[in-house]
Amino acid sequence: MTKYYSLVSDELRVKLAQVRQIIKKHNSTTGLLTETIVRSFLATYLPKTVAVEQGFIMNEEGEVSRQCDILIYDSQNYAPLYRIDDVVVVPSEAVVAVIEVKTTINKSIFHSVINYFQNVSLFSSATTFLFVYESCQLEKLEDYFTSYKQEGSYPHWDHDTYQNLPNQITGIDPSYHLRQDLDVSVSDQMGYSSFSTADQEGTEHSALQLFYESVSKTVFDYNRKMSDSNGLRPPKIDMNRHLIRYFAFGLFES
Repeated sequence: MTKYYSLVSDELRVKLAQVRQIIKKHNSTTGLLTETIVRSFLATYLPKTVAVEQGFIMNEEGEVSRQCDILIYDSQNYAPLYRIDDVVVVPSEAVVAVIEVKTTINKSIFHSVINYFQNVSLFSSATTFLFVYESCQLEKLEDYFTSYKQEGSYPHWDHDTYQNLPNQITGIDPSYHLRQDLDVSVSDQMGYSSFSTADQEGTEHSALQLFYESVSKTVFDYNRKMSDSNGLRPPKIDMNRHLIRYFAFGLFES
């Protein structure tokens, strides 16, 4: 499976390069096409119990979130409240995961992404992902987190605000997959960790593989919660892997 995901990741990179080569002066169009590539990938490989679309989340008061690049929602038990072409509005209780897709990232873009996820958190407690094609080094990403200032008297991250951040962050180039995690170096502090692993042959698992495994497990856990059946099969994950790199940072001011 490792080599397969590596090939798929290369395919995604080629598609992105084609888009950026053909449409050089229209950044908004390039962004829309990159979102489409990821949506198509997930729609192809995720269980058909969920739908993978773009759109908005509506709460019980009828308020609507900011537009979501990728909404993964329970299409077996819920229908969209509204649809026009390929854009849907779905009830908050139907949302399984929300994914924001960026072609590239810098401090300004990343801070706008934080604002976006803060808005989404007001409408759904679903698992959230940030997916970046051309990302930055992890050390820079850590700086983007710490340089973001909260409104109010306490500008730093704490237990009341970190929940509004994306649960997981995937960078394709350079390749990494971050998860919200306890910072092992400091007691009672949340942060992010990245575990880079390889299979028995020494082939490193790509960030795309780790991203897909995480999204697939999120869908499986939701389906298991919603079903009375114990016959659901968990996503196939190669457990014969060993750690080759580890990176972590805390969010809270020390």
